[in-house]
Amino acid sequence: MKAAVLNGPNSGFRFEERDRPTPARGDVLIRVRACGVCHGDLMLQLGQFPFAKYPIVPGHEIAGVIEDVGEAVTGFEPGARVGLSALFSSCGSCNQCCNDDEFLCSQMQFTGITMDGGYQEFMVAPASYVAPLPDKFDFADAAPLMCAGLTVFSALRHAGFAPGFRVAVIGLGGLGHLAVLLVRAMNGRVAVLSTSADKRDQALSLGAERFINLKTESPGEALRSWEGGADIIVATSPVADSMVAAFPGLAPNGTMVVLGAPPQNIAVSPFDLIMGRRRLMGSPAGSRKDLRDVLDFAATHNIRPTVTCMPLEDAGKALKEMHEGRISGRAVLVMQ
Repeated sequence: MKAAVLNGPNSGFRFEERDRPTPARGDVLIRVRACGVCHGDLMLQLGQFPFAKYPIVPGHEIAGVIEDVGEAVTGFEPGARVGLSALFSSCGSCNQCCNDDEFLCSQMQFTGITMDGGYQEFMVAPASYVAPLPDKFDFADAAPLMCAGLTVFSALRHAGFAPGFRVAVIGLGGLGHLAVLLVRAMNGRVAVLSTSADKRDQALSLGAERFINLKTESPGEALRSWEGGADIIVATSPVADSMVAAFPGLAPNGTMVVLGAPPQNIAVSPFDLIMGRRRLMGSPAGSRKDLRDVLDFAATHNIRPTVTCMPLEDAGKALKEMHEGRISGRAVLVMQ
């Protein structure tokens, strides 16, 4: 089988021919049919995860079919369509694991960062961490939901989203466009903030009611004119300046939830923070429950991400084009 491998930080991909793995007790063998390309994969290539284990096969937005099962696996049979997120495994017994919050477990293993991921034709994963894939999804459409969709869905849940909330989305890339689709399907209202004026038509076509150009408008003032401000700001673009500028646009009791990690610190005004009882919080991907919930929700509401499909051999090209902002929506590596 073919696998795309990063030997270490700041390296290119090496393509290897490997033996097909055999699932151990409690594991399943997945024939990978599609794997989304995430900004986290680029961070891995650039050496920005101090806990990463090299050499490593990246990829944590995995959609495929179970090829084989190990001993003691129940609930899955060969031929079942499944997905796997960045949550490869966790300890299963800490407070976080016992409260459907495994992504905060200190013993968590990351798919494609500490354990080989989906940039390969076959992979082994613990059966208890894969999720059934609704039949109505194509593999390429399903893959971005394993991280981009899951991350936004979990963030909205933890930020206290309720129907009717005004949600401002910073950035309209892989996460941002799914944020718009999910909020609208949840009966929320959306404003999109972007430095790209040409994203306006796309934002409005996805369901946003406002578009704020970060280059020509003050996002704080523009959001405050939106009936008093945003209840939630979802910061998907990893640019600290945009977050700082938008933060005063939160309504009282509003929350900015940071999904894209900028290299600089985020320094907001203590006056804006205290006097409006506003919150600044971060949110990683999500739990197994979050993953199953977002897949069911997306299937019910017919949510489909915008994808650009590429062969596995173009993994390096996909990361480069994503880094340069030349990918529309989410890049997805599709196995032949």
